Amino acid sequence: MARGSDSRTSFLPLAEAAARLGVSRLKLREAIAKGLLEARRDNEGRLRVDLDAAPADLAAAAAAQAADPAALMEALFDEIEELSGELEEAHTASDRLAELAARQGAALDRATAALEAATAERDALAGIAGRALSAAEEAEARAARLAATAERSLSLLERATEGLDSLQGEIDRLKSDAALKQSAIEGHSHQLERLFTLSEQALEKAAAARRAPTLIARVFGAGRGGGRG
Repeated sequence: MARGSDSRTSFLPLAEAAARLGVSRLKLREAIAKGLLEARRDNEGRLRVDLDAAPADLAAAAAAQAADPAALMEALFDEIEELSGELEEAHTASDRLAELAARQGAALDRATAALEAATAERDALAGIAGRALSAAEEAEARAARLAATAERSLSLLERATEGLDSLQGEIDRLKSDAALKQSAIEGHSHQLERLFTLSEQALEKAAAARRAPTLIARVFGAGRGGGRG
């Protein structure tokens, strides 16, 4: 494949290029030091490898060609430096992950506390709702009892009213009878008074009659008086 103008596809990172060729990164650096592969550094100072002109058997080609010890030493130090950088980046990433995990743990703790508080609040609300329902049921039963009592009281009141009306009628009838009897008694009283009056008059006449001399007595009494004279 001819080299293209896009370096992102032509020049690969060292690890990716080694993986494609099936060799270690150090072997790949050794092949670069021996001039078997073209490489260049990116803006971050890391090697990028062009695999377009790579030998078919890179290991065999590397074994057949000698390398400059200084170049090999530079490649080794470069690998150590890059590995150190990757290790530092890994530590940094690990720290970031630890910090993220800590934040997520804190968030999880807050969420757990909020969930527990919500659960407690839900349980409290459920308890309040249960007590409110029980109170409502008790109030409904009490209202039903009061309604029944009110109905019985109304029925008793109606019967009492009817009884009072009947009693008032009986009282009115008794008053009327009493008035008639009073009138009759007064009439009898007047008759008795008249009878007593007449009786007294008759008794007085009888007494006067007993005291007055009779006609015969007067006649005989006058004759006897004349003879004597």
